[in-house]
Amino acid sequence: MVIVDADTVAGWRRVTPSLAQLESAVSDLRRSAPGAVIVILGDPSLRWALSPADAELLDDWINHQQVVLAPAGTIGGHVGFIAAASRKASFLGMVPVVITDRAVPDCPIARMRRVGERWLFDLENASVTQVVPSTGSQYQRRRKPA
Repeated sequence: MVIVDADTVAGWRRVTPSLAQLESAVSDLRRSAPGAVIVILGDPSLRWALSPADAELLDDWINHQQVVLAPAGTIGGHVGFIAAASRKASFLGMVPVVITDRAVPDCPIARMRRVGERWLFDLENASVTQVVPSTGSQYQRRRKPA
């Protein structure tokens, strides 16, 4: 099972995300891994970063269950949603691999790159990124002078 982070792929090396880019990448992924179950997950804020035409197309994809956006209030945001989907896939006996630029806890992350017009995915060498929880505030508040 390959979980594609829609935000990462649609916005990869672009100023604004593009569903045409996402569609092209997923098409190349289907050709390179014909037996894989491919799931496209994303953050609901993706809709607001798209052009009006792409936002309308995204709504169509959502209605046809081609893309699933993380529900509002999801613990950990869309990264938590991706991690939960990966855990569920593992529970069902699948071997999930995630394509994203985020650190998703306990998920093997695959690299992607573009060569000319083709997208290449390194699914075999996916590795788990170690996510270490923060032990305190990242920023210390300064005390006001007396």
